[in-house]
Amino acid sequence: MSPDCIELHKKLEKSEAIISALYQGELDAIVRIDDVALIRNEKTVRNTEYELKETRNNFKLLFDTLDDLLFIVDTKGKIIHFNIAVQENLGYTSEELVLMNFLDLHKKEEHASILTLLNAQSHIIQNIMQKKNGDILYAETRFSKGVWSRQPVWFAIVRDITIRKQAELELLTARKAAEKYDQAKTEFFANMTHELRTPLNGILGYSQLLIKDNKLNDKQKKAVSVILSSGEYLLNLINDLLDFSTIEAHKMKIYPEAIQFMPMIQYISEMGAIGAKQKNINFGVIMPETIPEIINVDEKRLQQILLNLLGNAIKFTDYGHVHFSVQIFDTTIRFRIEDTGCGIAASKQKSILKAFKRIKHKNKQREGSGLGLYISQKLLKMMKSSLHIESKPDLGTTVWFDLEDIIISRKTQQSVPLSTYTEMAIDHETITYPPVQMLTTVLELAMSGDVNGILDWIAYHQNIDPVYESFFIIIKELASGLKITEIQKMIENALRTSND
Repeated sequence: MSPDCIELHKKLEKSEAIISALYQGELDAIVRIDDVALIRNEKTVRNTEYELKETRNNFKLLFDTLDDLLFIVDTKGKIIHFNIAVQENLGYTSEELVLMNFLDLHKKEEHASILTLLNAQSHIIQNIMQKKNGDILYAETRFSKGVWSRQPVWFAIVRDITIRKQAELELLTARKAAEKYDQAKTEFFANMTHELRTPLNGILGYSQLLIKDNKLNDKQKKAVSVILSSGEYLLNLINDLLDFSTIEAHKMKIYPEAIQFMPMIQYISEMGAIGAKQKNINFGVIMPETIPEIINVDEKRLQQILLNLLGNAIKFTDYGHVHFSVQIFDTTIRFRIEDTGCGIAASKQKSILKAFKRIKHKNKQREGSGLGLYISQKLLKMMKSSLHIESKPDLGTTVWFDLEDIIISRKTQQSVPLSTYTEMAIDHETITYPPVQMLTTVLELAMSGDVNGILDWIAYHQNIDPVYESFFIIIKELASGLKITEIQKMIENALRTSND
């Protein structure tokens, strides 16, 4: 078929369609200018106009009855249209609003951020609008791009969140006030614990002096002994509370330094052995054949953690044993304490790490502040470690923690064999003791656990008279082995002899 025939065929089809539409009443007329134009019948046109008017009225009704503030603004922010809620909430008249820019409703410091949004596609922001009377309206505004009267515009839907924002601000103010109160309370608590320790140290000091007085009878000595032990227990509680308040105030610091590893282990073992002996339970120390010579750690805090864990193991073990072990894994040192005590139920193993939580076994609650494990866990966290617990009721407990990358010197040394607490046999008749004043000084250092102080004292005094050489040798040996209790007993015996 030729191109002309095809074109003619198309025109015939179009003509047939127009004739059919005229016949069915769908078209009222055909107007010919350059081409054929179809004009719909009046009924159809009227229906279309009615639908458009109905849609426009519904949109206006919706636009004006919404509680949210609705703005139509051009790309430069000039207000083109708005709903009644804008006038009601902001207090401006319609005449004022049509002469304003959307930026005029905000503080100058917010203009730049809003202009930036007008160049985006859509965004939701929280902004502050100013009412005509100067009041503030906290808003959440959604910007969406669209077209109005054939020009690009922004539709801004503004939701009043003033009540919510004020509640948030009040909550923030209350939280800050609570934090300030807690800080003041913590600082007061820390200061009070310091104040409590001062008179308590005086009580302990005089109790220690009184208990050595041979003029006291057995009943009086027993009373002084109760005062001394109660004072020491109270001092430990105060120290725990002081550490707790320091941790809560976020003022606890860790100060790692290079220390000799073996002497620290000897000290911990000696303290554990003393406690175990008092309860008539076995105490064992398990060490690898060789250990690092130097480690980098906060010695005071590590000792505090280990002594607390050992103290708990001994406290809750009435029969059997307590074992303290040290294991070396490449760059990691593991400290492990195992006991055959009352154990801890699985449901309580997490809760005992919280402050003021104490173990109660068979209707018997052991003494203590309930802060030891909490403080230990916090200190371990500061050392980038954590405490692990394995325990079953009546079958004992095992706790351990790892310290990584604390080995400074790869040089190792033979670990000193450590056994349960054994006393040296000392022949007092062959020893010439220095004057009472000097003995009292050594006794005070021993009772405070100041091993370094004893060694320094010996180094300073040991050459004053050769006759005291045997005394200095024995004290130095006991101090080097961290046998504090034996030093104390030796000096107390010497003082009793001198008084006799």
